[in-house]
Amino acid sequence: MPPATVLIVTRKFDPHADRVIEHLRRRNTAFFRLNTDHFHTEYRIAASGADGAILIEDKWGRAHRFPSETHSVWYRKPIDPAPPAAVTDPEARRVILDETLECLSFLGGEPNVLWVNNPEANAAARRKLPQLRRAAALGLRVPRTLVTNDPDRARAFRDETGGALLCKPMKANGYEDGPDFHALFARKVTAAEFEAQVEQIALCPTLFQEYIEKDHELRITVIGEAVFCCRIDSQAAEGAETDWRRVDPFRVPHEIVPLPSRVETALRTMLHQYDLRFGAFDAIVTPAGEYVFLELNPNGQWLWIELIAGAPMAAAMADLLAP
Repeated sequence: MPPATVLIVTRKFDPHADRVIEHLRRRNTAFFRLNTDHFHTEYRIAASGADGAILIEDKWGRAHRFPSETHSVWYRKPIDPAPPAAVTDPEARRVILDETLECLSFLGGEPNVLWVNNPEANAAARRKLPQLRRAAALGLRVPRTLVTNDPDRARAFRDETGGALLCKPMKANGYEDGPDFHALFARKVTAAEFEAQVEQIALCPTLFQEYIEKDHELRITVIGEAVFCCRIDSQAAEGAETDWRRVDPFRVPHEIVPLPSRVETALRTMLHQYDLRFGAFDAIVTPAGEYVFLELNPNGQWLWIELIAGAPMAAAMADLLAP
């Protein structure tokens, strides 16, 4: 019988996957890597309607039978497959992409393997307003938040919160302008900017939060039973005060610190409610020492914390995935 295998669904360039694979190799743990961006050029797939079995083969002669040979699936950071080079018609490319993504989605319908995390659970867990509601119900402080396309309601919210507002995207992480990609970050909105732009939110629902002063930030990564709480001293690095992702993270002090048990319990409960085994939480600690939940990223990045703070996170992920 073939060994139980870790199926890694990701992309060609993924240092996180590379790092974990190093640990799996040291343990002699079998794995199969599916890089979705190269699906059409490097993989062949055959899915059976009778028993739901899926055979995935790569161009190097390796094969994986899902789910019979699968112990766990690490649904890392897959991206849409590049279109077949032979197809140039935009509508044909769109249809091919839709059909390919639907085919790959069959994996998520299998409950009898260990998922980190099931993409359907990720999709439910990433929504920001339900996250805030769950966090508040679990006893965590959350920022007052409004999503609206009504300028008058935005003005009322600005007045209610004392005028200090944060604006951040609900889903989009950026946009392309020709060859350039522009990332979207959380940003503090000045009074002048708010007045100049508030009517524009009628064009798109916009998320506003009260701006809460912070002493420092936390990135709390839960990998199975392991918890890595990293203090990020964003206020010590110019340009990182509102959103530390704007700057090189190696410029921002990072340190692994303890997490209060009540906060850890609440975050673990939230992961359980979403049926997740991995999650990356963002939080802040106010100058008065109060912990404030910001959001959960069910498929967040974490390797930079290992590189800066020395946390053994790749080993923890290998522990979780391996039989």
